[in-house]
Amino acid sequence: MKIIFMGTSDFSLKALEAMHREGGNVVAVYTQPPKPYGRSLKVKKSLVHEFAENEMHVPVYTPTSLRKREQVDLFASLKPDLAVVSSYGLIIPQNILDVPTHGFINIHASILPRWRGAAPIHAAILSGDKETGISIMKMDADIDTGDIISIRSLEIMPQTNHGELSEKLALLGAEMILETIDNLEKSLANAYKQPESGATYAAKIAKESCRINWGDSAENILRQIKAFSPIPSAWSEINGMRIKILDAELSSKDFSETPGTIHEEMIVSCGIGCVRLLEVQPEGKNKMKAEDFMRGHQRDAGPAFCFATG
Repeated sequence: MKIIFMGTSDFSLKALEAMHREGGNVVAVYTQPPKPYGRSLKVKKSLVHEFAENEMHVPVYTPTSLRKREQVDLFASLKPDLAVVSSYGLIIPQNILDVPTHGFINIHASILPRWRGAAPIHAAILSGDKETGISIMKMDADIDTGDIISIRSLEIMPQTNHGELSEKLALLGAEMILETIDNLEKSLANAYKQPESGATYAAKIAKESCRINWGDSAENILRQIKAFSPIPSAWSEINGMRIKILDAELSSKDFSETPGTIHEEMIVSCGIGCVRLLEVQPEGKNKMKAEDFMRGHQRDAGPAFCFATG
């Protein structure tokens, strides 16, 4: 069976590695084009791209759109029996969805129909969900509305951040896609329609949504920090200096002062309650313990050592 894999993020790499390890006949890989990365803006290929080239030695395609006629013709020329999609990042039009004999299967990081869309892991943590999971589904032309093949859930622990949860879900998704492919005919035959009730949408993360508003509750701010750690990272400013907040916890101490005010042990007043910052990364510097940052900067910060309220 000839399989085309389509994925870009680090999350999708686990599935591709598993398929390759188990001898899946992946004949081509589609991924997003190389992009500038980091402060140096050096153009970098996705990890999926590098793995496909260096370990699998299969063709890698990086179109910016799949809607052009030449892209449809190219995809059809590969004569795939199945396409597997995981965090790819491009809309797949119906005339490409119709090409593989067994259609398209998607690895989606939520318990559908909750959190359809581009950022389901972020959304689950931000909303305080107690569990999330992986849905393996048949793809249609709409966004994450296809028939469900299988679902498995995973508990979201209070201190889990996006990076940790994404890693666990990626491993679960890799396991599930192998099971699906091994029993493909039965898997497709037993797929069922998603329920109409309970559908929610997780939009792509906007840069400004990562900025902390210290007037919010400590509980909500902690979710925001966890949801965006390690990247793109929640952030705030002190005297115009941007600081990424990478880790924090709720504080049992409650200082009733202006939101954003920083106290001993890097405890910050919020609209309701306080959070204690554990790890930060000042702009242009390496990450560090929050208390080390405080010792190094409080002397120069003036009498009001506080974050901008946002």
